[in-house]
Amino acid sequence: MPEINFMVKGSAADPYEVTFLKSDDNLLVFCTCPAGENRRHCKHRVAIMNGSSQNVVSGNSDDIATVQTWLTGTDVETALREFNSAAGGGDAKTLTAAKSKLARAMND
Repeated sequence: MPEINFMVKGSAADPYEVTFLKSDDNLLVFCTCPAGENRRHCKHRVAIMNGSSQNVVSGNSDDIATVQTWLTGTDVETALREFNSAAGGGDAKTLTAAKSKLARAMND
C-alpha cells in the first residue's frame, strides 16, 4: 500500500505526523495531533489535501501533488469538497456535519 508521511508544525512543540495511505479507490489519512488521534476533523490533514504546504516541515512538500491525485474518486474527495463548501459560508450545523463526514471518510 503506497504511503506518504509529512511532518507538520502545529500547536505542540514537536511536529505532528500526517500519514496518507492509498489502497485502490480508498484513501486513509491519519494525524498524530489530538483531534486526529481522536478520529475527529483535523486541520493538518485538510490543509495538505487542499494543497497547502504552509506548515509542512518535513521537506517533502512536492509530495502534496501526489496526495491530491490520490484523492480522485475517493469518498474523501467528496467529503472534502462538501467540507470546503460548508466552510466557505454554510451554517454551523452544515459545517459540523461536513466535518464529521470528512473525519469518517479519512478513517475508513
